[in-house]
Amino acid sequence: MEQLYAAYKPLLFSIAYRMMGTILDAEDIVQEAFMAVQSLQTDEIKNMKAYLCKLTMNRCLNELKSARKRRETYFGEWLPEPLIAHGDQPFDAAEANETLSYAFLVMLDRLSPMERAVFVLRTAFGFDYGEIARIVDKNEANCRKLFSNANKRLETSDVRQAVRHDGLRVKQLERFVTAFKQRNVEQLLELLTEDAVLVTDGGGRVRAAVKPIFTRERIATLLDVISAHGLLGVEGIIMPVNGQEEVVFIKDNAVIAVLCIRFASADASQIDRIYIVMNPDKLKQR
Repeated sequence: MEQLYAAYKPLLFSIAYRMMGTILDAEDIVQEAFMAVQSLQTDEIKNMKAYLCKLTMNRCLNELKSARKRRETYFGEWLPEPLIAHGDQPFDAAEANETLSYAFLVMLDRLSPMERAVFVLRTAFGFDYGEIARIVDKNEANCRKLFSNANKRLETSDVRQAVRHDGLRVKQLERFVTAFKQRNVEQLLELLTEDAVLVTDGGGRVRAAVKPIFTRERIATLLDVISAHGLLGVEGIIMPVNGQEEVVFIKDNAVIAVLCIRFASADASQIDRIYIVMNPDKLKQR
């Protein structure tokens, strides 16, 4: 079991996290999958990787039903839990491609659970349709259709914008953090597109906007308020979150907010999406 755990936990966690959007749920699901295998005669399982992926995905699909109901009663906007690279965090073992980026993870919430399952297995992990069909108990034709539907829901332009921008991203983030800390509204306006959107998640635990904020003028105003009050004097550090650089706010060695962005174009000239997670339950360092 130790060998199985070492060999397959990174893959299973990566699948479960992309499906659930929360670290604790992903870890619990992976643990349950290994416990289920422990009670079986493992030498009778012909393809252990496929079997564990199937167990994990089945648990994700079942859990998503109740998770979506919980989100209906969630206070304010629900955002995924950010995966911060720190010590032996699960992020160290997760495949860090564009499907792990925070903006991409938010986009996945547009999909139905089954569309999400097929899309994640195909796009993030390169499973062929035959393997996916066996994992999700569908035929190959259905899987191809589900993948096509998922692609239509996730517009091509949005997918391109969700990926990392390497050095350009860091430079613009540095400009953003400086403007934010200095409460330079004029500079913030320059960095935002006209139709930018800001989503904050306080979970009812801390003060946050209950609904998305639209237009750069309103966003710049709210960011100024957050800088002046909620994050006054708090250090904002650019560091890896979900496989690419974002801004992590730390006070007294504890993470109190994570700010993730999406650029409007490949040249990373302006930001069109900002996601700020402030719910303490989603910021605990595990």
